Amino acid sequence: MKQVFLWVVIVLLVFSSWAFAAPKKIGLILATGGLGDKSFNDISYAGALRASEELKVELDYVEPKAIAEYEGYQRDFASSGEYEIIVCIGFDQADALNKIAQEFPEQKFAIVDMVVNQPNVASLLFKANEGGFLLGIAAAYMTKTGKIGIVGGMDIPLIRDFFLGFEEGVKWANTGAVVLPTVYVGGWADPTKGKELALSLIDQGCDVIWAAAGKSGLGALEAAKERGVYAMGVDACQCYLGGHIFASLTKRVDVAVYETIKAAFAGTFQGGVFEKGVAEGWIGNCRFPEEEPFWEERFGFKHAVELPKEAVEKMLEAREKIAKGELRVPRPPEFGG
Repeated sequence: MKQVFLWVVIVLLVFSSWAFAAPKKIGLILATGGLGDKSFNDISYAGALRASEELKVELDYVEPKAIAEYEGYQRDFASSGEYEIIVCIGFDQADALNKIAQEFPEQKFAIVDMVVNQPNVASLLFKANEGGFLLGIAAAYMTKTGKIGIVGGMDIPLIRDFFLGFEEGVKWANTGAVVLPTVYVGGWADPTKGKELALSLIDQGCDVIWAAAGKSGLGALEAAKERGVYAMGVDACQCYLGGHIFASLTKRVDVAVYETIKAAFAGTFQGGVFEKGVAEGWIGNCRFPEEEPFWEERFGFKHAVELPKEAVEKMLEAREKIAKGELRVPRPPEFGG
């Protein structure tokens, strides 16, 4: 009887030792909309998958259907104790994460595009002004009328940061092009209004339209297509949406997610706000030589418009100057600009 008891104890100790030593996993909570969005979700998943493959650890992900589901998924992942880090995609996960991060202070979290001021949360932000600057250069070389229009979702600091950099990039290109006053939809899910505003800009002579307006921006892109003018994308490469879209500002969420996961498993993870841009490879443009094939392979398309050689050279020059600190792109007052 004693021998049986002893063997049971040994088996339990071996099992518990094995379980304790089992490598933890990566948890990824996507934004509503799920995979297949050819935007933040797809590119975030790509970064997490890259980390999973390199680290040889398991990746679990969920695709919430509504904002109300975020808190439940975050709590389920954290309470399991199985995850080295839980990555939350999208600003609208912030309220839930602020609560859950306090409930599980030993759990490492990351959130994309919003700040959660908890010591165990890495908030990953992007210098949108720098990306806007680079895109503005491309726009300045593509316009024939010399007039460029921009459609914003809402008049908020993040969007103003995009557009201030963009306007400065157009000026820096020194082609004589000008940007008309920004028009705002007033929301992120009104493509009809976005289209109306873009049409009004085209009627004023704009032959290049940039929209940073969520789903509302899709209406602006459609207006450009109907009128036969150029358009530009935002956040991820949106050039796959039509041959008239010649360039997109890219937030390299895949790079940010990958680097943060690697830090978590390497023991160098830190909570706090991490805002990076061109110098760190977190901000770019889908028409840069090293990015173009990445996006085309990822989204299964080919860019239809060939950018002028001078435009690409000027964009690369600006990128180098920004990275070296030789060129400072202004920001709105809310960002200390």
